[in-house]
Amino acid sequence: MTRFSWLPALTTAFILASCSQDAPAPVTQPRLVQLAEVTAENGETRHEFVGRIEARLSVDMAFQVGGQLAEIPLNEGVLIEEGTLVAALDAEDFERAAREARVQLQQANTELERQRTLHERGIASQAALDSAQTNYDLREVALQTARRNLGYATLTAPFDALVSRRLVDNFTIVSPGQPVVRLMDVSELRVSIPISEGMVATFDADDLVSLEAAFAFLPGQTFSLVPRELVSEPDAASRTYRAIAALPDNIPANILPGMTATVFAQFANDTSALNGLRIPLAAVGAAPDGTQRVWVFDEGAGTVSPRSITTGGFEGEIVIVTDGLRAGDRVVTAGISALHEGMEVRPLSDAARSGTSQ
Repeated sequence: MTRFSWLPALTTAFILASCSQDAPAPVTQPRLVQLAEVTAENGETRHEFVGRIEARLSVDMAFQVGGQLAEIPLNEGVLIEEGTLVAALDAEDFERAAREARVQLQQANTELERQRTLHERGIASQAALDSAQTNYDLREVALQTARRNLGYATLTAPFDALVSRRLVDNFTIVSPGQPVVRLMDVSELRVSIPISEGMVATFDADDLVSLEAAFAFLPGQTFSLVPRELVSEPDAASRTYRAIAALPDNIPANILPGMTATVFAQFANDTSALNGLRIPLAAVGAAPDGTQRVWVFDEGAGTVSPRSITTGGFEGEIVIVTDGLRAGDRVVTAGISALHEGMEVRPLSDAARSGTSQ
């Protein structure tokens, strides 16, 4: 038995060796990579802003005289026509003052006529006649003032307006100049766009190719804007300037002041600016000889290969390529240090669509 005790162990080793030779080699999955398309310079620069909707004009209506509010009939958010009653004070005191001034004017007129008759008869002096004339003139001015104050006790809309806000309640005692109602002229809505001092200094109105606004509640739609003015005084807090543009009047939604819009501005670049192809900075790496290179994806073969490039400058996180690539090429933008010539890869976007991962 001892002589043949090694036979079982030899048999087991032989079987294991045979099994290991028959097992298939593991299949290597293509590496997932993130790609970016090489784009050509089109001579234009696109900017995106967050703008705020404003009315063409906003006015806080106030009385020129003080008193108690007797009527403020408008609700907030309603549209009114020019000349509509906005608010009125209790007119009793003003009407009484006007009646009193009218009676005093009549008395002054009677006295003036009496003094004029006496003067013509040589009984009254010229001084008495002048005094009566002066008193009449003063009473006439007092009546005009009383009538004017009576007119000031009523506020009407100076234009077709949106009642933005009621600033006081009815029956409140208000003083002259105290705002009672805020009206907005919404005949032309405008967008206020904050822009940096660099843009104010660099871009001219002639460089503007297009100016459009989009709203989150109107997906897929943009609306052309018309430039109106540039506010030359910067904001005290943000130090940004404001560009004002007008919205069209055919927007299929109830647009109100205070809403926000995304504004897209397309500017023509200076012809002296750098021209070339554009790729993300993350796609550029260093070759063993120290030159710059990118990894280009071959869609037909499903592989990547290195390609030397010549760059002409930077625009933020974008590299301008003057040689080595063509518009439409796709380059790897992440994990480029782990790639090698002919390596099989799979675009990350394709994997996302199919719901698979590495």
